[in-house]
Amino acid sequence: MLAMGLSLAVSAQAAERQVYLVATVQLDGSSLAQSIFLHEPQITELQGCLDAVRDGQSKRDWLLYHHIFRRDRFKGFSGHMRYHCAYSDQRFSSWRDGPRYNKPYLVSVGKDAQLEVVRTPSQAQCMTQLRALPAARQAQSF
Repeated sequence: MLAMGLSLAVSAQAAERQVYLVATVQLDGSSLAQSIFLHEPQITELQGCLDAVRDGQSKRDWLLYHHIFRRDRFKGFSGHMRYHCAYSDQRFSSWRDGPRYNKPYLVSVGKDAQLEVVRTPSQAQCMTQLRALPAARQAQSF
């Protein structure tokens, strides 16, 4: 799976570890995905993120990590959402509503829930890097 068009741009600055919800819509039958990185300042532990995901999915009302999956934009296609709670030292710029974000990134969430986001020059190179990963790491990457 390949994260295309991240909704947030990766910042080079490092800071203290924060908890993020990585929400990814995967276009079924393809390697294309679009991810957003959501942060709630009051959630500082992974369990708080996991609880917010459980509540958001069961109540269909995201009080925390608010986002909307626009199924109406998927006419003729099917897609599904995947959620990962993860820690990261990386910072992400704010969402700017406007022209589509269309930059390829290789996104991985390790067993230790550590988020890694790496910009790649092209979608093809991103896919090549993804396929070169060991099978276990590929399963946690998109």
